[in-house]
Amino acid sequence: MATAFLWGYYGFGNFGDEIMFRACVDLLKELDFGTIYTPLPDGKRSMGVTSVGRFSPKLISFLRRSQISMAGGGGLFQDVTSFRSILYYYYLSRMSLLMKKPLIFFGNSIGPLKRTASKRLVHEVVSHKSVVFIAREPVSYRYVRALGGNAWLGTDPSILYLMNDESEVKKENKAVFFLKKPLDVSCVLKSLREHGIEDFVLSSAFSKDCQYLPPLRTGGDVLEEIKSSSIVITERFHPALVAAYFEVPFVIVDCQKARRFFRKYTEEEFFFSRRDPLEISLKVSKVLKKRLSLKEKLKEDAMEMKEFLKDTLRRW
Repeated sequence: MATAFLWGYYGFGNFGDEIMFRACVDLLKELDFGTIYTPLPDGKRSMGVTSVGRFSPKLISFLRRSQISMAGGGGLFQDVTSFRSILYYYYLSRMSLLMKKPLIFFGNSIGPLKRTASKRLVHEVVSHKSVVFIAREPVSYRYVRALGGNAWLGTDPSILYLMNDESEVKKENKAVFFLKKPLDVSCVLKSLREHGIEDFVLSSAFSKDCQYLPPLRTGGDVLEEIKSSSIVITERFHPALVAAYFEVPFVIVDCQKARRFFRKYTEEEFFFSRRDPLEISLKVSKVLKKRLSLKEKLKEDAMEMKEFLKDTLRRW
């Protein structure tokens, strides 16, 4: 059995990154990678992988033992949150290449990149002949191609995980919110009530997001809340993606990451909104009447991305 070094923003309680992690682990196991090494905060254990602290000296040893290095989804190469983050992922990329490991970016995006130094680091990595960059969305695909990199347009890895979720969930007459910070949603709730929705839930896709906002009640399991809802209103990308997959109406609020992704699937504007309660309430009325049906296309793209990875690994 082969060995893989899988890395990403894993172990920090971010809903999207965790389902991408599960999807990538399951996929690597399916492809006969019997041992998977993954950097996790404080060497946490998860999904049966062999974990190591994110800054442990053992990282190099685990990478040396691996046949491939794979960045499993997400916007790792961006410097909006911090420059230290991009330096860390550059380090993992550079060590992989120095050890002559094939480096795969599996459903990743690039940017925003505000610093000249960040752009140089990314250019150095993605233009390397041993790198295959499977982009999550068209903007990143075109960017890597423009830098002379080996790019292929895929989709988000989390879809592979969602495809394995066959459980039936009873639909509830409720709206689920994912907000980074508190927002006056009174006019949004009024619009929802006009459509017969009386139950309002505040869920969280990240530990630092808004956790308390009366009269919204606190939600439970994120995936189950989305699947069972009548509409999702979110400032986070992955709750919108999950809603799209399970064909739950959704409104995306001020999220450029989501806008870049969904532009591949539709030119419709009715499910995008600024962080303006009045505009959100107007968009709610539209999406409840005019939905997007994207599930089959998302599945098709995910399967094509999976097959492309298989073909790439065979060539190596």
